[in-house]
Amino acid sequence: MDGHGTDILDLTLLERSVKELVPGGPRLPTKETAEVVDQLREAADTSIDLVLDVMRLDPGEADAVRTRAAAGDVLIVDRLGWAKATGQSLTAMVGTAMSDDVRAAMEAGRIPNTLEMAAVLSVLSTRVLGQFDPFGGGPHPDGAGRLLLVAPSIAQTEATLSVTPRDFRLWVALHESTHRVQFAAAPWLRDHLSSLISELLGDDPAFSGLTGLKPLIRSIPEIVRGETRLVDVVTGPEKRAVLDQVMALMSFLEGHADVVMDAVGPSVIPDLARIRQRFEARRDDGIGPGGAISRLLGMDSKLQQYREGAVFVRSVVRSIGHEGLATAFTSPDMLPTVREIARPDDWVARVHAARESEGSDDTAGAAAEEAVRP
Repeated sequence: MDGHGTDILDLTLLERSVKELVPGGPRLPTKETAEVVDQLREAADTSIDLVLDVMRLDPGEADAVRTRAAAGDVLIVDRLGWAKATGQSLTAMVGTAMSDDVRAAMEAGRIPNTLEMAAVLSVLSTRVLGQFDPFGGGPHPDGAGRLLLVAPSIAQTEATLSVTPRDFRLWVALHESTHRVQFAAAPWLRDHLSSLISELLGDDPAFSGLTGLKPLIRSIPEIVRGETRLVDVVTGPEKRAVLDQVMALMSFLEGHADVVMDAVGPSVIPDLARIRQRFEARRDDGIGPGGAISRLLGMDSKLQQYREGAVFVRSVVRSIGHEGLATAFTSPDMLPTVREIARPDDWVARVHAARESEGSDDTAGAAAEEAVRP
């Protein structure tokens, strides 16, 4: 995409506008900058195996997941680079979800929409440390996506928290690499998320034409500032039901990433306890891995995305282990619902029932084969 033609955002204007608005972050000596970049890239590479060690997938499956996860790009970016990449991803993700008439209306308002989005991304770019983008980076096998780590913001945050730089960089990379592995373990997950977004923004009287979409677009800055929630903008029971599915999915994925970060343990990240303690206080200010998406969707107040998702994952792991939790990555039907995020025992019971049903079917099939065998 070149910022012209049929894009719903003018990406050239977006980049130029963000460049004027975004503070560059701490200025580091050239040698130190190179060290940050090298450590972040190494942390991203190392993290895949660390995540797989926690998830305890079958060896053959783990090898396939490792290959798919490693196929995606790893980008160590500055704040402008993150904003530009996010603008590209939003254009690709949202643009494909719109009907032709809505897309045409959005294209007609491309310039004001771009300026509004530039303002939003400029604010978010100072808060986000890293992000896994399942929709970006061009075509990859099984939708490998791309990992973005925002070097200036990571360096600034680790200095503010007074934590060990090497440990903090690995900790952040672990969170985002968990998302890489999640999408690699469930190649269907990207299309599933895309279909939910399509339903959310698809054909609906409230979203037909530019006048219908404007309230949503205009509300994005308020959502980012915490003054309103996406759930308050989306109308109709069908749309709210879809939004619940998106929120439950994101809560599960973020909570799982949080648990994996800590499960790696102090033997790998010696400063883990201090990082977690100090980072939790900063997270309440909207600073953290993946923070852009959670604030944009207004999920901090709806589901307390990270914390409730992490409570769900820890409860499931205590009950049936990481091996049992991996069932959630086998199909959309096995993902937890909003209700199950708050009641993890219900999800465990449902999964066990599904397994027992499959086991009964397999047993019956084997018995039938035996009966007809000569």
